[in-house]
Amino acid sequence: MAATWRRERPATAPRSSRLRASGSRIQEAQPGLNIGCLRVQKWALDTQSAANYGALRTKHRITGNVRAGGGKLRSGFGRRSLATGMTAVAAVAAVACGGSPSTGNTSSTPTIGVVLTYNLPGFWGNYLKYESQYESQLGVKLVGPKVANVEANGNEAAQQIIDVKALIAQGVQALIINPADSAAIGPALDYAKSKNIPVVTVDVAPSQGSVYMIVRADNTAYGSKSCDYIASHASGPGTIAMVEGDLTSLNARDRASGCTSMISSKYPNFKVKSYETKDWGTDPAVQNATTALTAISDLRGIYVHWSVPEDGIIAAEKQKSKYSDVGASNHIILVGNDGSPHECDLIRSKTLDATIDQPADKYAYYAIFYAKEAIKGTKYSEGQKTDHNSTIVNVQGNQEDALAAPLVTLAGDNGSTQVTSTDLWCNNH
Repeated sequence: MAATWRRERPATAPRSSRLRASGSRIQEAQPGLNIGCLRVQKWALDTQSAANYGALRTKHRITGNVRAGGGKLRSGFGRRSLATGMTAVAAVAAVACGGSPSTGNTSSTPTIGVVLTYNLPGFWGNYLKYESQYESQLGVKLVGPKVANVEANGNEAAQQIIDVKALIAQGVQALIINPADSAAIGPALDYAKSKNIPVVTVDVAPSQGSVYMIVRADNTAYGSKSCDYIASHASGPGTIAMVEGDLTSLNARDRASGCTSMISSKYPNFKVKSYETKDWGTDPAVQNATTALTAISDLRGIYVHWSVPEDGIIAAEKQKSKYSDVGASNHIILVGNDGSPHECDLIRSKTLDATIDQPADKYAYYAIFYAKEAIKGTKYSEGQKTDHNSTIVNVQGNQEDALAAPLVTLAGDNGSTQVTSTDLWCNNH
């Protein structure tokens, strides 16, 4: 039978300041009001998260079960939910059903453990905000997050195995994991499987072990789109410096492969010089870009696999008198990946040429959504289409909801998405 999802519409909310990632925690879910024979969902946004991040412009609600099959999936992401009058409705329902409101988590609330690698500002800081919000709206309790980079800097892969075992011992029913290392996460996944605990991985796909669902975008397309943009907009033939992430991550390997394959197949007058960055370190990434600025005489562009180093790269260009605004004849093109609010601001100011939108809001939403469905025992099949412009695909033996990730530019030309689009999470935070 076809899986059933339901589309929602965005609601607006004011922009607020950004959370300091250090020490951030996911709050426990606000429970629904259980009123006799009727359950009325209490929509709540953690006020601390709202103060730090600003409320998201979309409300989300699950309205039906998802079932197995080859039909189109409907998730319920994006529909406006009206909370006005819910208290009155609850009171009437309580009288009609002979029940009384109950506070606190009920035994029916799914409990999901969260194991992340980072809580850095930018993508992950915003991801945590969204995850906190959707915890309430999807009616689950999140335990964590365990943040391996904070717990054991430099030993994240081993720490994640410890964290997974600890959360399972606490009684979680499912896990959301952002693997620090695509292969090294294998033992943790094997342990979870032995305990019949389903796992959803978010942002990074595992190369070892089995999971219920992977939530991420097509990272090979990140690389191909980024380097295609640089080569097609460069002032002439030359070299593209690629500042890679940590190649123990399948994401970094996919992005690197996408870039080099695009250049070798389409742009014979360009070459790619690659610089790996261990642990996705910001300072080493900036140093790699600085080396490229010094050593490559025909440098036409820099492709950096993530957003955090961009400010440092721009500062290095200025320090070496190699900076010019986007559109200038001697401009060195700079393209990043993440689509963070700061990146969109840089694009608007003609400082950054382009980015790939990695939708932190959808990553958080669908990670929780699929973890909840895993607890229910819902089955999906390869090839199923979703209502959010993605398809369930196979990645190294596991199913993945391959979320759309468009190229974002100032003008929105040549098939890219204009930076002002309200479809981008950078404009909905």
